[in-house]
Amino acid sequence: MRKKFIINPGIAFFSFLISIAGHSQEMFASYLLKDSFDHKREDLKIEFGINKAIPDEIELECLTALSYYPELKNIKIIFQFGSPVSTMVSRPKLKSIFRSGNKRVYQVIIRKPGISKNGLEWSELSFNSLVGWIAHELGHIVHYSHKTSGGVLFTGIKYAFPGYRRRMERFTDNLVIQHDLGYALLDGTNYTINYSNATPHYKNYLVKYYLSPKEIKEAINEKSFYKIAYNKTKLIKQDQISN
Repeated sequence: MRKKFIINPGIAFFSFLISIAGHSQEMFASYLLKDSFDHKREDLKIEFGINKAIPDEIELECLTALSYYPELKNIKIIFQFGSPVSTMVSRPKLKSIFRSGNKRVYQVIIRKPGISKNGLEWSELSFNSLVGWIAHELGHIVHYSHKTSGGVLFTGIKYAFPGYRRRMERFTDNLVIQHDLGYALLDGTNYTINYSNATPHYKNYLVKYYLSPKEIKEAINEKSFYKIAYNKTKLIKQDQISN
């Protein structure tokens, strides 16, 4: 394999993935470049910015991720900077939790730079990686929107247990893949675990609860064989549905 020049490890990783994707069973989604979306920012705002509040710093990344979740078009989502324990968290606003799923107000809270030394600084992520991270949070919101108010509250209780937390986070990663942002998720996961400035504790947390880069690649290739079962927090094989 020729290596005559040095490039960013994340770009190198994705160049390899794209080169082999044509041999997989799933058509590949190319590495998302900021310039490819920036020129259509206004169109994205018109179509996918309805009922959304987004900070200017991450507007394009949020709109890009939202464009892969058409079911969230009319749902009110507030993206804001704050001080969550993790890099990002998503949840329904407390005052709206007893409304039906698509009438709730949801928040995606992104940690301000420098608040904690434990996690990942969103500002160190590439455009592609950040879209993947945001897409994961949008996956949570889609999942919440399929739950009753009681279901959302019960999910919060169950999340305290490591077994369910792992199941839910891995399911959410699969939602990102099912929404055709698997390669952005793969980029973000691979970068965070292998190249980022996050602490070993934070990286180990990702390894424990989320899909690994290898598992993401496998799930991308097998995407068409599964359907989403929101009520079961799992993917179901097509042949099992027919039976």
